[in-house]
Amino acid sequence: MFVNETKNDVETNLSATLHTGGPIMAGACGGFAAFFAVLGAVLLALKADVFFYAFCFAAAALLLIFLFFCYKPVLKAVLKKSLAGKEAAHRFVFREDGFELKSERGEQITAKGTVAYADIMKVVEYSDMWIVYLDRSTVLAVARGGMTQGKAEDLSVLFGVKLGERFVSHVRAR
Repeated sequence: MFVNETKNDVETNLSATLHTGGPIMAGACGGFAAFFAVLGAVLLALKADVFFYAFCFAAAALLLIFLFFCYKPVLKAVLKKSLAGKEAAHRFVFREDGFELKSERGEQITAKGTVAYADIMKVVEYSDMWIVYLDRSTVLAVARGGMTQGKAEDLSVLFGVKLGERFVSHVRAR
């Protein structure tokens, strides 16, 4: 049996969002920046009006600036605003047949349930957390640092045994 207590706060949500949506945002911004840079170069080579290629190079630069310097702070501010006063604590109890989840906000229990491993769509392991996909719209972040009973490495082994190919690890073997 493994027990994990994860705080559903801004930092946990930020980390989970960067793991799940970060590569998509990087691909989108990088792809559009590359498109605008190539378009600007083509327009420059064709000796088009300065406005057109300057616009393309500026758009490429702004997209890259947003990606590298603004995306994380903007995302953090949005999460801070959306989670204000809604922070919760999730208690996961992982057993051989599945896991139990109990969510609390203050003294109030907001969710309680049991999930069998067969009902889990996928679990992705990162260095700081596991992302548990129950379905396409229900995702749970389980912090590695939240283990109160058992070891994180042993929980990863349990996920690997119970989920097979539905368990993906992005953690290098130590």
